[in-house]
Amino acid sequence: MRGPKTVKVAVRHVSGEAGRRRTRAVTWAARDFRLVRPAEGRDRVELECPVCTAAVLAEVADHARTRRVRNVWAAVAVASLLVAVVALGYAVHEGGRALPAGQPLPVLFPVGVIVALAGLVLTPLAWVRGRQHIGVVLLDGPEPRRGHRIVPVR
Repeated sequence: MRGPKTVKVAVRHVSGEAGRRRTRAVTWAARDFRLVRPAEGRDRVELECPVCTAAVLAEVADHARTRRVRNVWAAVAVASLLVAVVALGYAVHEGGRALPAGQPLPVLFPVGVIVALAGLVLTPLAWVRGRQHIGVVLLDGPEPRRGHRIVPVR
């Protein structure tokens, strides 16, 4: 039997943002943590910020739940790609058809174009969201905890 599964995360304290119209610079300080995943369910852990020493609450999910969430996001990406391809095919088919003079395009033509574009935008977003999911969620709290982020350490 293998030992307990762990996940490496960093708690980032966002120190400030400076920017102009088109560019933005964010300064932060981070500290790495190694969290042990629970055998089942979710556990709440308290992490300490490296700058302001505020207690940052996080929730760690078990390995099976994390894998399930990643698989759901992958399925959403695949389903949205399929819907986008079908809608795009319909739009190309209906848009390229010769119609008698004066007859407008079918009502579903613009719907097909909109669905195709939405699917093409949703596909990479869902894929990236699933790939970045690590099973550790920052629990928002009162003012001292705001301005912090939990990010994976690779």
